[in-house]
Amino acid sequence: MTLAIPAELHHDLSLVEQILRDRLRARYSVIAMVDPHVIADAADRLRALIVLAVARLGNTVSTQVVHAAAAVELIEAATRAHDNLIDRQARRLGRGTNGAWDHGVTLMVGDYLFALAAGEMARSPDPRVIELYSQAVMRICEGQLTTITSLTPQETALTIYWQRTEALFGVLLAASAQAGVLCGGLAEHVLEPAAQFGLHLGLALRLATEIRDLEANGALLQAGHIPLAMLMAATEPLAPALQAVFANPTPATIAEALPLIRTNGLPAARTALVAQRNAARQALQLLPVGVTTPWLHSIIDQIGE
Repeated sequence: MTLAIPAELHHDLSLVEQILRDRLRARYSVIAMVDPHVIADAADRLRALIVLAVARLGNTVSTQVVHAAAAVELIEAATRAHDNLIDRQARRLGRGTNGAWDHGVTLMVGDYLFALAAGEMARSPDPRVIELYSQAVMRICEGQLTTITSLTPQETALTIYWQRTEALFGVLLAASAQAGVLCGGLAEHVLEPAAQFGLHLGLALRLATEIRDLEANGALLQAGHIPLAMLMAATEPLAPALQAVFANPTPATIAEALPLIRTNGLPAARTALVAQRNAARQALQLLPVGVTTPWLHSIIDQIGE
């Protein structure tokens, strides 16, 4: 999804970019060695933009909001670095991974990015931002440790899917929206709808990614990710066949399973996507109306289009 940045946020976003460049300059060569893309491209600053845009819904916006926005991007980068350590397929099948030298470097880079994020949190205008982001990091870690080990029983697999997906793709956007509330001086009673907006926005974005992948070649399956559509399709008599793909996701088995998932699981996944988009809209309607309200609505409208 390409983000059209509203004019009201150009200046603040440029300050966020400057903060990120300044903080990363000293160790960028090591960070790039681990993953040159671990810090998302400037065109993909959704978390920072949510902080800035929600803050703009308030009457008074602290100039220090840029530190809260930079912090959330550093947290995202740190979790991405740590996520690179995880071999999902091996872990869900009960096999550990080797502690190679490059894994040690990746771990240290992730920790370094978390430390940088902590520094930006401390510069945020409201100390509650630290608690928001800390709680989000804990939820993300819990999500990384949560794994679907079987497609059956379906109810159990779906429960784990939503817990994991919320943790990995929803809670940081929820915290971003809440940080915007605090930095913008908005009333405390909108903290919860802000969190719901960010959470459902993140879930909708993830479902849209899964759906696009299944409509293409199933690369996420090859990488060990289990999409909602696969779980929804895993009912009798398809469960044994899909469980075999789950245990051994090779190009051949994935190619065989994709038509089954598309026919029996994608309709339910698309329905879930619509529900998440609607929930995000309903939550956004509970926030004050401001100059960035149309842009926030436009993000929801673009998902899945």
